[in-house]
Amino acid sequence: MLFRKMLRDFKDHKAQFLSIFLMALIGVFAFTGISGEVVGMVEVSSSYYEDTNLADGWIYGEEIDDDVFSDIKSMEEIKDAQREMVVDTVANYSSDPDITLHIVEGKQNISKFYLFKGEDFNPNDEEGIWIDKRFADGRNLDIGDKITLKFDGKEVSKTVRGIMYSPEYVYYIQEGSLLPDFSQVGFAYMPSKGADFDIEYNTIALDAYEDLDEKDFKSALEETLGQKAYVQYLDRDNNVGIKTLQDEIDQHKMFSGIFPAIFVLVSLLTLVTTMSRVISAQRMQIGTLKAMGYSNKSIILHYLSYGFVLSLTGSVIGLVIGPLTIPYLFYPTMSSTYSLPSWGPSWDISFFFVAGLMVISSVLISYISVKGISDENPAETIRPKAPKLVSSGLIERTKIWKRFSFNERWNYRDAKRNKTRAIMSVFGVFACALLVMSAFGMVDSINDVEDWQYNQIYNFNSKLILEENITDSQLDHILDETGGEGIREEAIELKYKGIKKTGTLTVMNDSEYYKVTDANRNYIHLDPDGIAISDKMAEVLGLKVGDKVRWHVAGNPKWIDSEITETYSIPFGQGLIMSPKTFDREGGDEYNYSSNVVLTKKNVNKNYTGVSSITTMDDIRSGWSIMTEPMDMMVSVLTTFAIVLAVVVLYNLGLLSFTEIQRELATLKVLGFNSKSLRRLLLTQNLWFSTIGFILAIPGAYIL
Repeated sequence: MLFRKMLRDFKDHKAQFLSIFLMALIGVFAFTGISGEVVGMVEVSSSYYEDTNLADGWIYGEEIDDDVFSDIKSMEEIKDAQREMVVDTVANYSSDPDITLHIVEGKQNISKFYLFKGEDFNPNDEEGIWIDKRFADGRNLDIGDKITLKFDGKEVSKTVRGIMYSPEYVYYIQEGSLLPDFSQVGFAYMPSKGADFDIEYNTIALDAYEDLDEKDFKSALEETLGQKAYVQYLDRDNNVGIKTLQDEIDQHKMFSGIFPAIFVLVSLLTLVTTMSRVISAQRMQIGTLKAMGYSNKSIILHYLSYGFVLSLTGSVIGLVIGPLTIPYLFYPTMSSTYSLPSWGPSWDISFFFVAGLMVISSVLISYISVKGISDENPAETIRPKAPKLVSSGLIERTKIWKRFSFNERWNYRDAKRNKTRAIMSVFGVFACALLVMSAFGMVDSINDVEDWQYNQIYNFNSKLILEENITDSQLDHILDETGGEGIREEAIELKYKGIKKTGTLTVMNDSEYYKVTDANRNYIHLDPDGIAISDKMAEVLGLKVGDKVRWHVAGNPKWIDSEITETYSIPFGQGLIMSPKTFDREGGDEYNYSSNVVLTKKNVNKNYTGVSSITTMDDIRSGWSIMTEPMDMMVSVLTTFAIVLAVVVLYNLGLLSFTEIQRELATLKVLGFNSKSLRRLLLTQNLWFSTIGFILAIPGAYIL
């Protein structure tokens, strides 16, 4: 009988019970869906790195001979080491795509590539080469095809033995680009036995022990090698490709840690409140059941099943379909930027905890609510519960109270009498508005950063990347033809008080094509005799104006000590800016200024001798749009969930409010109030709660 009663209650009060089911579903669905994408990325990348034994660090040098290699392998911090010659080459295809070639000595035990198709790496194969999967797709390459690579007057012609992914290249782009064009950039591996020229090893991949202290190891490395062939050491945190993917994961973690938690909190609190009020509304039925002889235990178990069935069903469905749906909204964009062998969601123990919390909370509040009613005797529970008596407060004793309309006074007293309902209504609107405004605030922030970087700082239409061996006459011709300006951009390593960071060095005079701004986005002119550091880089390193920072250009072992004279602000490309005169002065004999980039207002589509690639502002903006697509998708998902949750919460609370005050409304109807007046009465209260919640959400969204 009680089971049939439960089914009949579900049918007669389907709106209230459906809202309980939906709140459990939405809360768990949002949490597991958004978090499932992040957990999946973490697990896929971690297992990929582990399976391929991704290097813990890389040593770069001009020529790493056997003595240097032996010294490094003998260091107590090193488990294993692998020597390679890494060179930039050009493939024999249209538009001269760039291929980074790794010539590996012996077996590939560190940073092993993930074979997609073909043969495993064979250190004794003198004719084979293994090609990047994304480049192979972009150029329709397959096993058995021939490929020719050229560099420094040398030519390597090999047969494709395998198509693969590499853990060192989860993110890689052409110089001057924001996004990879996989038909124009790629990488390849070949055994050292296949080289018909003298090999000059310049890279060592390191497999270190797990308890390696990066700071101590760098000191030990400098002590062991000194300046002998040692130019630069990079750990995983400073490897551009690996760090870029990790930054993306960290960004998604931030969203999955904050916003889904808010969804769960709102759903949970509203569900608990709703369940309590639904059972309270069954007071007379509980009294009737007691009068019919049902025990308190039977009644309690009956009403516990309401919360258990609804919350369990919603939570299980959300737990299953969340990770199987939402993550796949992000993968198309993510896979167009990052290169992983597979993409897929995953489940985390926290998902089951959240689902369990929904069910336990619903059952617990059901128990508390029905226990309080079942403890009363049947004669009391059959009668409707008397309305709460509320004494006059401070506002009601003031003169302004008499100026309020009946509508305003009635709603004020009703909210005062039902504080829990009022607080939950305000909180529901507050949380949902907080999510929506935060989501749109992120869009505004992204657009603001784009405007700052690409409208204020960048004032060129084309960026020409020059070849290393360009002649002065070729450069002069390009400058005359384009009306542009030459600058120099270099990857650098900075060091201050034991902290090392990689950044960008920009060498230029005051430029009309590359403006410098402060933190307030005002244009500033830098001292041509000074050295400026970006404020974010200064913050990371912990230095200020007047301090001395050590830096060197990637590929050059000479470290320079320079005093910082001022700071500037820029969204991307943190590092140093100095004039050509200062660059020559600080660098001495090791560093001599020459332009490697030309910026121009013209839209250049002509191939100049001495230019390796051309990037237009349209290309940059297009790349930016694609880069921010995952963020846009995240905003869309958050906004959709927030709006749906807001509708469910407000509808649910409004419906229950109407149910609770039916007697009061009937009394007002008898007193002569028409339906229009009663509707206005209810709408006024909802408008009050919505307005208060929305106003409170504004500063909260700004902080969030």
